[in-house]
Amino acid sequence: MMYFKRRNTMWFCAAVAFMVAVLPLASYSQVRQEEPEWVYKGRGDRYLKAGEPGKAIVEYKKALISDSGSKRAYPEVNMKLAEIYLEEKLYDLAFSYIERAQEEAQYLQIPDMIYDIRSIKAEIYARQGKYLDAVSVYENIIHEDSNWRKYAGQDIYVIEGTTFNDPESKKKYAHAYFELGKMKFDLQNYDNAIPFFKIALMYNFKKEASLRYLINCYKKLNNPVLAKKAQSLYTEK
Repeated sequence: MMYFKRRNTMWFCAAVAFMVAVLPLASYSQVRQEEPEWVYKGRGDRYLKAGEPGKAIVEYKKALISDSGSKRAYPEVNMKLAEIYLEEKLYDLAFSYIERAQEEAQYLQIPDMIYDIRSIKAEIYARQGKYLDAVSVYENIIHEDSNWRKYAGQDIYVIEGTTFNDPESKKKYAHAYFELGKMKFDLQNYDNAIPFFKIALMYNFKKEASLRYLINCYKKLNNPVLAKKAQSLYTEK
């Protein structure tokens, strides 16, 4: 009887030793068979579009730890996570992810997406009440725009009704003009808000809101004539 017990014990120990040796290999095999980061990102995008941010977060974080050997999706994934946490009002968490996205800008598939990243960063600052930081980010964006250099010094009482047919520049800069104008308006700095709303209108960006703000700026400055002129010029377009 002792012999059989001894044999069973030996077989058990051998089995355990085999499992200890094999399991790490199995785990390693599973890790190596993970899906590429773009698969996780695509799945996360679909969940986000379907209104399921919790599931999107899970997929996005899988993308960040994927063993695909590529970092091409990293900045976009980090940007998406920042957007989700921004909407959830988890501003510190949102900021940490947008900082990573900005640091990884070299991996962007579309280089101009850096403007989206910077705009999100500015919005996080604004939501945190860090007004000067938000303004600084937005100003750095528009200072790269040749139209800002051309029209920034224009008299606020001059309204031409000029418009730009430049979709690429609009995508890069227009949002920053609009947000800067809103910030100035909220601080009752109406004369300084006017140039930003004028250029936002030139880009045809959020036309109704930009025009409404511009008209209200002139009204606040007791200039109903220019308010009416702005209404006339930009309503016709």
